[in-house]
Amino acid sequence: MSDVRAAILDRIWDAIAGPATASTFMTVLIVAAFVLGAQVLSEHRQVAAALRVAGLLTVLTGLMLAIHRPGWVTELDTATASWVVAHRSTGFDVAALVISDLGSPVATAAAALICAALLSWRARSRVPGIVVIGTVSAAALASTALKAVVDRPRPPLQWLVLETDPSFPSGHVTGTAALLGITAVCVGMGRSRTVRAWLAGGVVTGVLVIAATRLYLGVHWLTDVTAGAILAAVFVTIGTTVFAALHDRSGQHDAPPVAASTGEDPPVTTFGAGLINPATPIAADSHGVPSVRSHDMCEPHLERKS
Repeated sequence: MSDVRAAILDRIWDAIAGPATASTFMTVLIVAAFVLGAQVLSEHRQVAAALRVAGLLTVLTGLMLAIHRPGWVTELDTATASWVVAHRSTGFDVAALVISDLGSPVATAAAALICAALLSWRARSRVPGIVVIGTVSAAALASTALKAVVDRPRPPLQWLVLETDPSFPSGHVTGTAALLGITAVCVGMGRSRTVRAWLAGGVVTGVLVIAATRLYLGVHWLTDVTAGAILAAVFVTIGTTVFAALHDRSGQHDAPPVAASTGEDPPVTTFGAGLINPATPIAADSHGVPSVRSHDMCEPHLERKS
């Protein structure tokens, strides 16, 4: 553990003192500006979401540029991959393969359909299901397109599973993070802060487990799984904004209509077996409530057939 810790510290120091200082700090400043702006404009939901997405895309673009040139990012990738492969064991091999299969694109698609159906059934609305399927599908398509554009080769290590497509970003991490994230948003909408914190913790744990297995199997670099999580966060942010807007709109449609006031007194409706004689004066009691005496009521009568 000490060797990888020393390698990570060395790479961080290289990032601070090396030639990448200007670009790294510029990226950090831009992302910080987006995050701060989203926090200040949190009351404007769409604007805040756009700023968060811009910040995430800035980090993702920085990673895409950094992996194609020698520097602290690629060195950190190499050090992490070498350490993970050097600490393999038979028990972890089996566990990593099983967990990785659970996060595969096919398993993620099936889980998305199940979650969408359950959430729609629970909410008695198609909105959660549409948002879940749309978010996961969009994240998967973006991951596939980004793989084709970046075209990064897999790590030159001994793989424990066969992979043929490009490495950046990790499709397993992208799909899993998108599914867990948007499902947690749909479940946590309107819940207490404690419940939402537990849901967020579950999402982070699930994503870290899938990312660790992909690193352990030797089929991804550290930046691949990081980019997958960032890409998923982009679409979860968009899906959250869409779901909140549709949720608010459906709530307005479900609200009972309120009749406009005409400025006139509402008609008096009487309930009972008898009817009030129109010629009977109605007096108010001590509380101001209109009342009539029982003998002033017109008793209904039926004509007897001869």
